[in-house]
Amino acid sequence: MTQLEVQLGARSYPIVISRGFPGLGRALRRLGVAQRALLVSDHRVVRLYGRQVAAILRAAGFHTELAAFPAGEGSKRLTIVQQLYAACARARLERRSPLITLGGGVVGDIGGFVAATYLRGLPLVHVPTTLLAQVDAAIGGKTGVDLPEGKNLVGAFYQPRLVWVNVRTLETLSSRAYRSGLAEVIKYGVIGDSGFFQFLERHYPQLVARNPVLLRTVIRRCCAIKAGVVSRDEHETRGLREILNFGHTVGHAIEAAQGYQGYTHGEAVAIGMCAAARLGERLKLCSLSLRERLERLIELTGLPRMAHAVPRRQLLAHLIHDKKIQGGVLRFVLPRRFGKVSLIEGVHHAAFSAVLEEVFGSRRNVE
Repeated sequence: MTQLEVQLGARSYPIVISRGFPGLGRALRRLGVAQRALLVSDHRVVRLYGRQVAAILRAAGFHTELAAFPAGEGSKRLTIVQQLYAACARARLERRSPLITLGGGVVGDIGGFVAATYLRGLPLVHVPTTLLAQVDAAIGGKTGVDLPEGKNLVGAFYQPRLVWVNVRTLETLSSRAYRSGLAEVIKYGVIGDSGFFQFLERHYPQLVARNPVLLRTVIRRCCAIKAGVVSRDEHETRGLREILNFGHTVGHAIEAAQGYQGYTHGEAVAIGMCAAARLGERLKLCSLSLRERLERLIELTGLPRMAHAVPRRQLLAHLIHDKKIQGGVLRFVLPRRFGKVSLIEGVHHAAFSAVLEEVFGSRRNVE
């Protein structure tokens, strides 16, 4: 078992990286929360782990109710939030009652938003079960719900009290879901640690094969990088935390343009990172070598680097609603070198259009 800390003063919390769920109940008791608890999950994860985790919580003295909803990005909507509010009321939760999320990024985003807003804030504990959630979504306090106009347009910054990572849950992930998490892993090598990117280049076969020893090393490094960024810019007001959005500007637009029914989040982010690298190369911010190495690693891990069947007009419409727009100007996180990215404003339309042609295919294929 490994533990590291997200340093946020009074809101600091531990990330525990383990190989099981035992110990979660004791860790929850140490938080000093009330005994009534709500376990929030999706239907797929409940079948795999719901009974086991609920039993562990009850054995630790928690009166635990369960609320679940359909798996997938399509559940990240306000109607599901309303259903979870009703579950909180039926469970008779109080302000010290913990809400525990068990699942991937969608579960964490929705459950986190409910915890942030029900009774003006419940103690939140994340138990992420996907690679994407373990290295990214469960850390940092971002919660969110989608609107038809775009991804995560409704949300709040709300930090958990504890993140419990059980790496053995990755054994039950589908190949596609696991690869989606690798996109966020690769992201950390680009934005924060060139040595880590080189490590991934050397060890990608073991990473793709889900080598458990390697995975613990990779997850810990990703968590440490994100914890460091969040500790210095919790609410994304100093410009530092925005580097975590590398690949996400275009990635979120791809997801929304396809009605969250096409590319997964990780696949869309992989394409978005390739688009950002090509844009950085075109603006002479980064080298051809960086772009080629990034695209090669993305391909080697089974992720897409180019998109198909993404309508151009819809893509641009969703980019207009991106949360990172300021004063009507779209901003991109672009690479300079491995371990260093910058937030760039006012990208010329011609440069961005040229990248769209490269990454999304010819105009007649996407309109």
